[in-house]
Amino acid sequence: MKRVAIIGAGISGLLCARQLNSVMDVWVYEKSRIISGRMATRRVPETGANFDHGAQYFTVRSNEVRPLLEDWLDDRVVAPWQGSVVTLKPGLKIDRDPTPRFVPLPEMNSLAKYLALPLSVRAETPISKVERSSDGWTVITDDQQPFGPFDWLVCASTPSVALSLLGDSHPFHDQVSQQKFDSCWATMVHFASPFQVPFDGAFVHENPLRWICRNNSKPGRDVNHECWVLHATPEWSNKRSDLPAEEVAAQSLEALADATGTPLPAVRFVDSRRWQQSAPIDPLSETCLVDPSWKLAICGDWCNQARVEGAMLSGLGVAERILAEEG
Repeated sequence: MKRVAIIGAGISGLLCARQLNSVMDVWVYEKSRIISGRMATRRVPETGANFDHGAQYFTVRSNEVRPLLEDWLDDRVVAPWQGSVVTLKPGLKIDRDPTPRFVPLPEMNSLAKYLALPLSVRAETPISKVERSSDGWTVITDDQQPFGPFDWLVCASTPSVALSLLGDSHPFHDQVSQQKFDSCWATMVHFASPFQVPFDGAFVHENPLRWICRNNSKPGRDVNHECWVLHATPEWSNKRSDLPAEEVAAQSLEALADATGTPLPAVRFVDSRRWQQSAPIDPLSETCLVDPSWKLAICGDWCNQARVEGAMLSGLGVAERILAEEG
């Protein structure tokens, strides 16, 4: 049985692993304690609040992902988010957006946990080096523990991780090294009482914030906690990369009040986290990168589409190519 090593347990890596797992020996390595990548959840035990502070939801437009969505809906892994989503512009306070949106239950990282159930996933296992020989690929951890050999290596990670592992001699160096990212400050706020606005999510214009969301409006979330996630614009975030989190939080709350024209309730908890590589400035035109001679593949949400569905398509694309090569 062919062996595959996948570095990164975000949605791309996990979907790739699921597609290959029935016919290959697949191992997934993840540096973090919690899998899911940007489909992340922050819990605050002190107040009972939960925040989907990375990816907010996903949409499905492709024929490749739609059958998976139908299975996830049947299994109650995901559900439609039917909250009211609007556009806020100066002079135009409410402009409704009917786009169908979906969220995992009961939090964004739940889909990753579901996908990982049948897989061999080693969390808290940072890979610091990879080696290619006539026997295949070997992956080496931070504490110099080797795993392998593997017939295929899949980097389902950020471009910076792929470059640090693969060096400058691999066939995709030029494409990967050209990738640049915007940052995003995400502010999580737990209000003591409901925030009295007539919507649950909004795309914001002409404001430091570009997205605001009532997290507890999503299915499966605790409706007793009024939790909001605020995502700042790339321009605003990039200029404040060194600002302390508490100052970002304060400015984000001011921007929320300004965008909605509504007084804010008392705050029980607030914190900000900076996503350093939030979204690619110019996403790769290809869905994924695969070189059969090297038996090397690269995928991620920075390929083809800077969306959750793009990440899904990227992982599925790698799996399809590997299965075609191995016949």
